[in-house]
Order: sequence, then C-alpha cells, then structure tokens
Amino acid sequence: MMRCAISFGLLAMVLAGPALANGKVDVASCKAMQATLAPREAEISELTGQREAAALRAEEAGIAWEDAEIHRLVSAAHAATADRELAAYDAAKKKFARDELALRSAVLQFNTDVAVYNARCSPKG
Repeated sequence: MMRCAISFGLLAMVLAGPALANGKVDVASCKAMQATLAPREAEISELTGQREAAALRAEEAGIAWEDAEIHRLVSAAHAATADRELAAYDAAKKKFARDELALRSAVLQFNTDVAVYNARCSPKG
C-alpha cells in the first residue's frame, strides 16, 4: 500500500513538468496541489509506523493474555491476572483498529488527491 502511495506521488511530480510547460492548466493551482502531496506522504509514513507499533503491542498483549488464561482456574489471583491481561489485550486491539482506520483514511484521501491532481494538471494525451 505504501509503495502504491509513493509511486502515485512520484508519478504526480513527474507529470507536473509537462502539464505546467504546456500552459493549458492553471499553474498556480497545480503547484499548490502538488505542494500538498509531500506532507500527505509524510503523514502516511507516520501513520504506518504508528499502526505497525500498535499491531506489535496488540500481538504481545494477546500472547500475555493467552499465557495468563492457561492458569485461570488455578486460583483467584490467577483469574484476576487473566482478566487484567484480557482488558489490556482488548485495549491494544482497539488502538490497533483506530490506527488502521486512520491509515486507510489517509491513504484514501491521498489517492483521491493524486487522481484530482492528475485529472486537472496532467496533459490529456
């Protein structure tokens, strides 16, 4: 997904030169649109890192819960530990889901912006 986003960004930058040179588009608006793409790519990169970290934390929390759940029936203290680990695992899964949704939204918006940029600022053929 990230490669696709980066390649769209690079494609937009490559196509900007001929579009701006032929004078058939509004140069100022195309430059402004192009300037917004790089910060969006940086945002996507940051969101990807956050999502990957959340995925790792969720996986680790799941393993900790599974380890505690095995001993649930040993004693009340073990059951309480398993309950705490389950709550931590659920919280980590929710954080991962929020980060995944944020990343998907950012990539969708970026792809939409690139499509608009290409339609408006690229040569028609």
